[in-house]
Amino acid sequence: MRRWMCAAAMTAVVAMGLSGCVSPPSPFDGERTAQDRVPTDLIPRVDGGDLSTSRYQGSADGWDLYLLRGTHPFGVCLAYTDGTPERSGASCSGGTWVRAGVPGGDEFEANLNGFIDTPKPGGAVLSTWVRQVPRGTDR
Repeated sequence: MRRWMCAAAMTAVVAMGLSGCVSPPSPFDGERTAQDRVPTDLIPRVDGGDLSTSRYQGSADGWDLYLLRGTHPFGVCLAYTDGTPERSGASCSGGTWVRAGVPGGDEFEANLNGFIDTPKPGGAVLSTWVRQVPRGTDR
């Protein structure tokens, strides 16, 4: 019985290797650039995120968005700024998904596994991992 289980496990490993299965890309892959660094005014607002992992995700309606790996107990943080300290902030989650509402505007959501569905009407894709969603829409 044990020999059969080992053979089945080895077959599965070989099949996965031959099929090209690899882990999905991550926003934290590759080298950080100067653009990936969180602006100085935003740094005090990012509580729960590892600033050394920040990655710029794009801009929408005057908001710049950054993804960061979370510090325990958080898994991911989404930071946003319009360039002013009073309209900058971050939202962190213990999982791989987080949503942040910006002052007086829409909401942004991040998913470290990426999105497979299309954005809802009024939404926009900023990157593989971050999109803008109209305020109050369900995930």
